[in-house]
Amino acid sequence: MSLEVKVGPPQIAIHQGHAVLLTGTDGQMSGQSQKGYYFYDTRVISHWTVYANGQPWDLLNGGATAAFAAQIFLTNRAFLTEAGPVEAHTVGLTLSREIGGGLHEDLDLVNYGASKVRFNLEIGIRSDFADLFEVKSGRFVRRGRISTTWSESGQRLITAYRNQDFSRAVEVNVCNCGTNAAYANGRMTFDIAMDPGDRWHCCLRYDLSDGRDQFRAPVSCASSHSELSENRKRLAQWNSAVLKLESSHETLRNVFQQATDDLAALRLPISGSAPKADTHVVPAAGRPWFVALFGRDSLITSLQTSLIYPSFARGTLEVLGARQATDRDDYRDAEPGKIMHELRLGELAHFNLVPHTPYYGTADATPLYLMTLHAAWCCTGDLDLLRRHLPTAERCLDWIDQYGDRDGDGFQEYETRSPDGLENQGWKDSGDAVVYPDGKQVGGAKALCELQGYVYDAWMRMAKVYDVLHEHARAATLREKVLAPM
Repeated sequence: MSLEVKVGPPQIAIHQGHAVLLTGTDGQMSGQSQKGYYFYDTRVISHWTVYANGQPWDLLNGGATAAFAAQIFLTNRAFLTEAGPVEAHTVGLTLSREIGGGLHEDLDLVNYGASKVRFNLEIGIRSDFADLFEVKSGRFVRRGRISTTWSESGQRLITAYRNQDFSRAVEVNVCNCGTNAAYANGRMTFDIAMDPGDRWHCCLRYDLSDGRDQFRAPVSCASSHSELSENRKRLAQWNSAVLKLESSHETLRNVFQQATDDLAALRLPISGSAPKADTHVVPAAGRPWFVALFGRDSLITSLQTSLIYPSFARGTLEVLGARQATDRDDYRDAEPGKIMHELRLGELAHFNLVPHTPYYGTADATPLYLMTLHAAWCCTGDLDLLRRHLPTAERCLDWIDQYGDRDGDGFQEYETRSPDGLENQGWKDSGDAVVYPDGKQVGGAKALCELQGYVYDAWMRMAKVYDVLHEHARAATLREKVLAPM
C-alpha cells in the first residue's frame, strides 16, 4: 500500500527577529487562512491582495531569496479600461520584500505591450490583530478596538489595536513613488499610466509598534539586494563568527554552508527578565509558528552547536536562567528550579488567558540546561561561565530530586497540573504522543525513557563541573547517585 506524504500547503515564509511574514506562493494573504504578517505573536496584517482594475494577478514564479527576503513575479489577467481592453500578460508586477525590524515592500511594474496602458493598481490591506494561538485554533475573539487613519498629505496608513494596556500598530508609508496613493474602502490605490516599455516603482514601508518601541522597516529597496542592508551586515557578521569548514568535498561544503545559513535564520533576540537587561541571541524553535523562546528547543540546538557557535549556548543559558521558576504555580506547571518551556508575547499571554508567561510544562528542559552548561564550558574553556550559572544549575539539580521524581522511586516522571497544560511534556509533546499499542492515549504520570537518560547525563556532567571547580565532595555525591541501586 502506498503512503502519501504531505508537507502542507505551498507557502512563502520569511522572518527576522520577532516578525514573521507567511503568504501564499503568490505573495498574498486572503480568506480565513493562517497566513499573515505576525509581530510579537500578533497578526498585524491578515489580508493583503493586489488587483489591476479589480482583477487578480496570475503567478509566474516566486519564493524566498533569503530567510528574511522574498521575491514574487506576477502578470496581469485580461481586464477592461476606459481606453479599451488590456490583453493578458501585458503587464508584469514584481513584489520584493525584506523584513528587518518592519517590512520593506517594493512594487515594480513593467509594460511589455505595444500600447499605452492606464489602470488602477489596488492593494487590499486589512488587520485583525488576532493572537497567534487563536489563529492556529480557528477560534478568534475580538477583545479590543481597531482604528485606521489615512494621511493623504503624508501618504501614510496607520492601523492600531488597543485592549486596555495592550497595543499593536502597523504604519504603512508610501515612499519613492511618482504616483500618489489614495485610500478608501480598505484598499490603497494608484493611478498607473505607462507607455510601452515603461517601468513604475513604489516602496511600501511597514513600521511596527508594540506600544513602547518602534520597529522601522529597512530603508533601502528590497529589490536591490544591497550588501549594505542591516540584514546582510548581520549575516556577514554571523559568517565571520561561525566555525569554518574547509574540504575538497564540494557536497560536504555545501551541506555545511546550508546548515549554518539555516542556523543564522533561527537567531532570535531575547532580553533578560530584569528591566534594561542585556539582549542575547538564542535559537528560535522553528518558523513560522515557533519564532519564540523555548526551553527544550533552544537548549538542544545550543547543545548541538556549541562547537560551531557557542554564543547560542551563552545566550540560551542566560535568558533561561533568568526565567527559572522560583515558586510553585500549577496554572503554569511551574516548580522552584524548573526551566521554562515556552514564552509568548501576544494578547492572550499579556492578560494571562494562556499560561505561556512563561509556561513550564516540559520535563526535559531542566536536565538539558545542565547538559548544555557543561557542553558550553567544554567548547569555550570559560570558567566564569560555569561560576555565573552555577546557582541556576544547583537549583536545577534540586528540582530533579524534589519535583522531577514525583514519587521518590528514583525515576523521572511528569504530569500536568494546569487545566491548559500539556498532557505530554517530553520531546514529542503533541496530545497523542504517548499511546498504548491499541492507540489509546496514556493518561496520568508518565516516566519516559529519555528523561532517565537526560538526568543520568546531567548528573555525570555536573560531577565533572564540580571537579573543575574543585568541589570534589559534591562531584562524588552525584556519582554515587548514578551508581546507587534502585
